[in-house]
Amino acid sequence: MNLFDNTLKGNESLFLDETALDFEYLPYIIKFRENQQKYIADCIKPLFQARNGKNLLITGKPGVGKTAAAKFVLRELEEKGLDEEVNPIYINCWKKDTGYKVVLEICDKLKYRFIQNKHTSELIKDITKILNKKPVVIILDEVDKLQDMQILYLLLEDLNKKTIVLITNELDFLSSLDSRIRSRLMPELIEFKPYDLEETRGILKQRIEYGFVKDVFADEALNLISDKSFEKNDIRVGIYLLKETGMIAENESSKVILENHAAKAIEKLKDVKIENSKDEKKRSIINLIKENSGKTCFDLFTLYRQLGGKKSYKTFSRKVDAVVEQGLAIRKEIQKGTGKSSIIEYNLKV
Repeated sequence: MNLFDNTLKGNESLFLDETALDFEYLPYIIKFRENQQKYIADCIKPLFQARNGKNLLITGKPGVGKTAAAKFVLRELEEKGLDEEVNPIYINCWKKDTGYKVVLEICDKLKYRFIQNKHTSELIKDITKILNKKPVVIILDEVDKLQDMQILYLLLEDLNKKTIVLITNELDFLSSLDSRIRSRLMPELIEFKPYDLEETRGILKQRIEYGFVKDVFADEALNLISDKSFEKNDIRVGIYLLKETGMIAENESSKVILENHAAKAIEKLKDVKIENSKDEKKRSIINLIKENSGKTCFDLFTLYRQLGGKKSYKTFSRKVDAVVEQGLAIRKEIQKGTGKSSIIEYNLKV
């Protein structure tokens, strides 16, 4: 048997543009986020009148369009030539997770090359001189990944006309910031809610139109994928399933993508990890409690820092409280000397 029998040739591919099925792909139209895009744009508009813009905190679960909406606004700004008047800068703090890396990224976007042997504070002074020549919009995506929030203070303090947009999955992110940063940030707040079923189907249908040859994707397959994506409250699940379904159909030398292909892709989903950073952090704290059940919160925090954790005790303690509130751990009062203390135990019944 020839392993490549019945393989579809290039001109027979079901895919029209496979990049349209990547998570990072930015469609020309961002469906069902028009109001949020307008809100972001309204925060930026005062910059065009030589006034300070409004800072903005965008929250919401993963896969609800936060990043796409923010990037869409920046793209609009650039396509209309407005970047000549306002400097647009986008930084992913998952990749650039220290103040120094953030500053280096800004230097790169500004094409500022005199960075050798300079510390963060020196580079901040250099880029501030450049950025203050005209207003600036800085979007810090996954901002909760920053190991040190001092860079926020410096940007807020040193830049003149600016809009700082922070994007995070953590609904309580603002409360974790130092009061000096909060008082300077004073952001507008916008929470992105999960897409409903009709919206989920509409977004995935749009991706099919961009990514696949016309009329090869059966409605029944789309409906099955839409239901699963809606169930997970994450549009990235649907986008992954679209691509995987198409690949399964091609591997079977099918000229159309059917419901049974979608069912096979969904079956594979349980073995795929579409990363949710908030869940990942919660799991790490749960595992820490599980492996050190019976220790005090401060003892757990000490171990957390020894393992490379960067959060403050206040933030870590709040995360432990959330785990306890969800019933995944139990807080017990114990007698310690002449006083009382509390320990955290892993809930074995979970």
